[in-house]
Amino acid sequence: MLKYIQEYLPLIESIFVIVGVIFIFVQIRQQTKISRADHDRRKKQSTIEFYNVLSSESYPFLDEMIGRKLNLPTVNADKALRKSVIRYLSRLERLAVGIATDVYDFDVLCIMSGRYLLKKYAQFKEYIEEAREVKDAPMLYMEFQRLAARINEYRADNPEQLAEKVRIEQP
Repeated sequence: MLKYIQEYLPLIESIFVIVGVIFIFVQIRQQTKISRADHDRRKKQSTIEFYNVLSSESYPFLDEMIGRKLNLPTVNADKALRKSVIRYLSRLERLAVGIATDVYDFDVLCIMSGRYLLKKYAQFKEYIEEAREVKDAPMLYMEFQRLAARINEYRADNPEQLAEKVRIEQP
């Protein structure tokens, strides 16, 4: 009987090793899924938080800008306005860089403020183009421009998907 057990012991050990490896593999896969889900949640949350801070800090400035056409001579004529415009566009540029580098979530941003950001880009477009030319800085606010183009393309390609996401998100 002992000889019989000794013959099958290596086989039993191999089976346990295989089962152990499979168990470890399954655990690693589950932890990876959990980690990805947590990362996605944090990315979405940070997108919301950054945009909320950007918006709340910019409300007084944006209230002043309602209906105003912004070009380089208009902005440069008022030192406080110039400072506010540069500060606001710099924040939007940071947001756009965060989206481009996948730090922030593009879908969440589109749902929250896609149309609004397109309006802001249209409002600041003339100023941006003139500032690039005068400063000889063709890349000035380029990520904001790319973000606006991406939002525009996304909205054109997915009108029903965007509407569906908005419906799902609303209470």
